[in-house]
Amino acid sequence: MHVEPTTRAEPDHMVAPRDRVRRTFWVGLAAIAVYVLLAAGLGNLVDILVPSASPELEFALSHLLPLPIAIGSGLWFARWSGWRRDVWTQRPVTAEPPRRRWMLAIPVLLLVGPVLGFFDVPWSERSIGLVLLLAVGCLLVGLGEELFYRGILRVSLRSHHGELVTLLVTSALFGLSHSLGSMIDGIPASIIAFQVGATAFDGALFYAAFRATGRLWVPVLIHALTDFSLYLRSDAWSAAPGHGIPDPAAATVAVQFVLGALLIAVVVSFIREDARARRQRRAATAEPPVSATGATSDPS
Repeated sequence: MHVEPTTRAEPDHMVAPRDRVRRTFWVGLAAIAVYVLLAAGLGNLVDILVPSASPELEFALSHLLPLPIAIGSGLWFARWSGWRRDVWTQRPVTAEPPRRRWMLAIPVLLLVGPVLGFFDVPWSERSIGLVLLLAVGCLLVGLGEELFYRGILRVSLRSHHGELVTLLVTSALFGLSHSLGSMIDGIPASIIAFQVGATAFDGALFYAAFRATGRLWVPVLIHALTDFSLYLRSDAWSAAPGHGIPDPAAATVAVQFVLGALLIAVVVSFIREDARARRQRRAATAEPPVSATGATSDPS
């Protein structure tokens, strides 16, 4: 009786892609450097070349000009390199055993803070033009940062490393890159450390939201909505409130504690997932090959 040779399914990140660009961490890191250079560097250059006393004009120049260029370069790279599908999607943890449906609570809870924040916005002091300007600017920020950090950088890491390394590295670089300005300005190290930690915490939650749903658009929209809510509530919104600014509202603080506990559970879950993947690879390597007749070859 003829028996077809059996094959063992490999995890998504272990399948060898046919790409124009090899998936390595250094490519992802270079992409992040390009994004920071275009988004922050070009934005600051525009502010210098076109000085303005208008916060609205300053925001428009620093967001609506450099960010589309940075995002366009990221979209082009994702398509040209052959990474596009994996940049935008990955099989969610809810679709493979063990089905960790509890992780879906993370994107839901991430929406609580910005939604509650809208009730504290002094809407009478916000013109329609300003609201639209902030909405477009924040959407560009969310799209750009998620495309590069939870998209391109994640793919470059996930091809050679497990979930835990990918989570930690993408979150750490997310935090560090948001503190470059503070480092250049000579802000005390303790404050920079807090900024890095708080922003990395946000980045880890965005990563978990992506893995729970398998769609990059989820953290993009959550990211944009979070920034939008912070800007609208801030009296000095042109100072770019950014990530990691604590909201004193009791409900928001409680949600942050729950998200912190869930993030610890995510780390533990990823450690166990990586251990399972290593065991599966060892078993696949040690498994005797199956011959065309269905019998296993035995060297002895």
